[in-house]
Amino acid sequence: MIRMVILLILPFLYPLPPSAGGNPKIGNLRPIRSLRNLAETLTPDARQSGVTEERVQSRVRAHFREWPPRVAILEKDGPSLYVRFVLYKKKSQDLYDGMIGLGADRPAMIGSSQGDFPGFSQIWEKPEVFSESDPFIGTFEILAKRLTLLIEDFKEANLPARE
Repeated sequence: MIRMVILLILPFLYPLPPSAGGNPKIGNLRPIRSLRNLAETLTPDARQSGVTEERVQSRVRAHFREWPPRVAILEKDGPSLYVRFVLYKKKSQDLYDGMIGLGADRPAMIGSSQGDFPGFSQIWEKPEVFSESDPFIGTFEILAKRLTLLIEDFKEANLPARE
């Protein structure tokens, strides 16, 4: 009985390979050559602060142009880069509470007893909750940090194999 327990636990004691970086979802970023840039409809407070879907998408495209490896940001089918941008102004203070969720999804077929149907599988996500007095500058700084994390994970997932 004890041997059986040890054998069951033993595989979980080994660390993940270095290419996984301790995050098994990083491997899911392999091989992606392009992403669709999708921005969720913004809250009214976000729009009032000057943030628009077009600005969010523009910042995403600009960030990917600045960083290698080159991943094309396209407007067609394929894996999606989904930006959720929630911003609310506190009525009692001149402060905004917000959340930026950055995720990458792949199209997937989901099997069921009624037949297969198309869906999405999340392959990467990094949300951040924050409070800012200047929502326009602060939110785009946070978006840039999240995009940088995605690009770093993408680079790690697509390292050339060592021989």
